Order: sequence, then structure tokens, then C-alpha cells
Amino acid sequence: MASSLSLPQTTISDILSRLPVKSLTRFKSVSKDWAYLTSTPAFVSDHLRRSSSDPSLIVRCYNTQSGFDSVILLITDPTQNFACRHLAVPLDEPLPLFPKIVGSIGGLVCLDVSPCYASDFVLWNPGTKQFKHLPFPLIASTRSNPIWLVFVGFGFDSFNNDYKLVRIVSFKRNDGLPFVRAEVYSWKEGVWKELEDTVCFDSAIICGGQDGVVVVDGSLNWVAIGLQRYADRKVVISFDMRREVFKTIPLPALTRIGNVKVMSYMGLLAIAVYPLVFAANGNNMNRFEFSVLSDCEDGRKHWTNVVLAENFSKSLVPMGTWRDRELMIKQMGDRDNHPKLFLYDPIDERTKRLPIDCVDLYLQCYSHVESLVSVDGGN
Repeated sequence: MASSLSLPQTTISDILSRLPVKSLTRFKSVSKDWAYLTSTPAFVSDHLRRSSSDPSLIVRCYNTQSGFDSVILLITDPTQNFACRHLAVPLDEPLPLFPKIVGSIGGLVCLDVSPCYASDFVLWNPGTKQFKHLPFPLIASTRSNPIWLVFVGFGFDSFNNDYKLVRIVSFKRNDGLPFVRAEVYSWKEGVWKELEDTVCFDSAIICGGQDGVVVVDGSLNWVAIGLQRYADRKVVISFDMRREVFKTIPLPALTRIGNVKVMSYMGLLAIAVYPLVFAANGNNMNRFEFSVLSDCEDGRKHWTNVVLAENFSKSLVPMGTWRDRELMIKQMGDRDNHPKLFLYDPIDERTKRLPIDCVDLYLQCYSHVESLVSVDGGN
């Protein structure tokens, strides 16, 4: 019989949902009731909603020449106390190359652990230390039809409560143009399926690198080089995770002469435009622009400039956004100075330098939250 001092179940659930994953994991072995409670979908969702308001940064530092000298860091409180620790990737077997981060969302990190063609993936929850090898994709390279390029993205479909991994595979035709096939893995169903609608790839070729994708409001987005009617301009290829269809979004004219990184800002699709090769006294672009795709009074969407920096002495390279509001920017150094990583808030125009000592390597940066989300999905 319950004690007269027992708290209501809703109160217990509310208290527990505010605790870190490490504490909740310990409690599972203390109380069967708490172990059951903290495993229910409602509690997992509640806990994720609370932890999402206080994200950390997960950073992969690596040497592109070798694929080694790599490490994954978790940085908590980037703008306040700043705590940094190494994350050990819990794999059963050694890998030929250090894992690449495909994405981090809802506490789950998707890793590409394949040596090439993005063909082997792991779902990993650093908080619970769970990890799971995913089934191999359906689309493979063959001797008669070898793969040319592969692009991937990992995001959350809130309508179907499903985490999805998208793999876009390009093959070269005899005329030199790419032929594209695409597939999606469902965390909920535990299977891959090939997508039928790839018609937008007839008019654009994705050109972003391994960190050239961003999740915005239920869609995955890549920068692409336009073909045919979009020739001589850049566009965004966007994948709607709910409807599982692709579409093309034109970019402003400025993107023709600058490098472009697709980003997320305050729930909106955003782009940063910056120099391809920096030369302070050269003829190339010497400006940094950050624009968002927003709704206007005429009912259409327009690109609106948020940040403009011109005539700077050192190249500014965008890395992503933290808390969907602060821009992570890498300021390139010179012979006497190492590169620096800092956060910039366009609203209050404040800058905060992050004391990371390996900025001279290449970086992948993602917002990351602690969660109890299982890597096993619906299986």
C-alpha cells in the first residue's frame, strides 16, 4: 500500500524529468517503478523537451590529410563555465578511419564508420552509452556502375516521431552528368527504402562537404550547383522528412561568387556567404554575409540579410549555429596566429571566444542535448 507520504506520480515524473541522464541511469537499478517510468515514451519526450533548452556542442576535430589525429569533444556551457571532455566512441572493432559525424539530434548521434561511399552507419547515444550498427544501405557500388559521390543527412521527422537518415548517391553517366538515386533509413521501422522522387537532381548537383547539410523545421538541406534552368547559380536541395520528397530553393545572386554554407537560424533556413580564397589585397570577395529565408507580406519567401561584415583582415569561416541563434565562426589565423573559434549573436551583437586548443585542425560542430532516446527505435 502506498505511504501517506508518497508523492503523486505526476510530481515524481516532473522531478525526474529535470535530472541528467547519468542520474536517471543509476536510478533504474534502484527502483523498478522508476525504471519503468523513465522508459515510457511520454517521459523520454518530456525529458528531451527540458534538456533541449540547454544544448552543448559536440565537435569532431580531424586532419583531412590522413583521417587520423581525430577526436570527438563534448563542450558544455560554451558561453559560461565551459567544460570540455573527450567522448570515446564505443565500437566493437577497430576502424580504418575515425568516424565522421553525420548529425546530432534528440540526443542521438549518427556516425559514418565506412572507409568510403558512406555505406556503414552507427546510431550512438553518448548519454546512455548505447550504440547500434544500422543495416547496410540498399544502393551499392558495382564494377559496371561505380558510385561517384555520396551525401548524407540525419534529422527528426516530428510528424511521424521518427529519426531518419537520408543517403543521396551519384553515379556518372556516359555523358559525364550525374545520375542520382536516394534512400532513407527509418529509426522507427528499422529499414532502408529507396526514394522514387529524385527529379530535382536533374537540375542541380550537391556540392557541400561531409558537414554541408543542416536540419531546418523538419527538412534536410544541402547547397547545390544549378544545372539547366538554374545554370550558373547555386541552389538549396531540400528534403521534406515528413513527405519524403525533394525540392529546389533558389539562392541570392551573391552566392555565385562566394562560398556558401547552409545553416539554421531561429527556426529558419539560412545561408552564410564568405570568400572562396581569402586575399586582403586581391580581387576576390572580401565580405561575410548571413541571410535567412523568411516569409514576407506578399506571401512569398525572401532572403533577408542579417549580418554583413566587409573589409576584414582575416577570413571568417562559418561552422554552424548554437542554440539556433549564435553563429559559430572560425577566424583563420596567419603565420603568427592560430585560428580562433567564437560565437556571435546577431541580435545583441555580442562575441564570445571559445577556448578550444585544436582549432587549427578541421572541425565539425553540432548542437547536442542529453536524452534517453533509444538507438533501437521501434524495434
